[in-house]
Amino acid sequence: MKMATDPDIAVQLAQMPTEVTGGKATGHQGVPPLLSVEHLVKNFGPVRAVDDVSLDFYEGEVLGLVGDNGAGKSTLLSLLTGYNHADSGVFRYRGKLVTHTSPSTSRKSLKIEMIYQHLDLAPDLTVWQNLFLAEEKRRFKILLDKHSMRHRATQVLEELASKIRPDDLVGALSGGEQQVVAIARALLFERDIVLMDEPTAAISLNKVRDVLDLVLRLKRLGKAVVLVSHRLEDILEVSDRIAILSRGAIAQIVDNDHQISVTDLARMMFEGAVYRAAGGENGKTSEGV
Repeated sequence: MKMATDPDIAVQLAQMPTEVTGGKATGHQGVPPLLSVEHLVKNFGPVRAVDDVSLDFYEGEVLGLVGDNGAGKSTLLSLLTGYNHADSGVFRYRGKLVTHTSPSTSRKSLKIEMIYQHLDLAPDLTVWQNLFLAEEKRRFKILLDKHSMRHRATQVLEELASKIRPDDLVGALSGGEQQVVAIARALLFERDIVLMDEPTAAISLNKVRDVLDLVLRLKRLGKAVVLVSHRLEDILEVSDRIAILSRGAIAQIVDNDHQISVTDLARMMFEGAVYRAAGGENGKTSEGV
């Protein structure tokens, strides 16, 4: 490959890691992970979308997940949420092997909540109705316990330091405020791991700060947050570690010392892509999805 023979690129390739094991951060030595995924593989026909990914997730940590289009980010998230099933690999929650087969087991057994870029909210319902949608509280298993749900919704919104009220109509809220509602649902049902897919992509720039503050608040509450974003400046601002995906595999994991620039991170992504394309990781060169 022409790119791989350039002298500067050759030097960079020589510095790339040849093996990534466990995805542990230096600050977590001796601390057991909340969730570990080990040797995940997912194929779609001849395409290997996730290629032998092992990664640890820790309480009170924000993990940034970056990579070019086709790097495997969306497929990896789909394996975590149970919408797709891994062809091989295992999940360990608090050290125990977990059979992971559906979105239901993801929420209940792995304590994962996924917040999508296009929020799955009902605009014609109130905030509290959205929070408890499909998981309503009832008295005597028949009557809706509206008072209890409103009260609990108020508590969760206060945890997030939000001025949103439980009876506000979701369709009348801004994009940033709707992100608060989606995050509040994760707190409401006590999820330990919050996956956020491009949370700042569809909101105004003046609301980006609010969403990043929410990410940091989740961290302070002890949640493990996985942040996927093409806005590298957001990743660098709030992440403790950054996992760089390329062609379905982890090319590199770095501890974020907040001295890394956007240019530095973009170069790491590029180097990882070149390394994989040049036959790194034992010559595996299949494309990610």
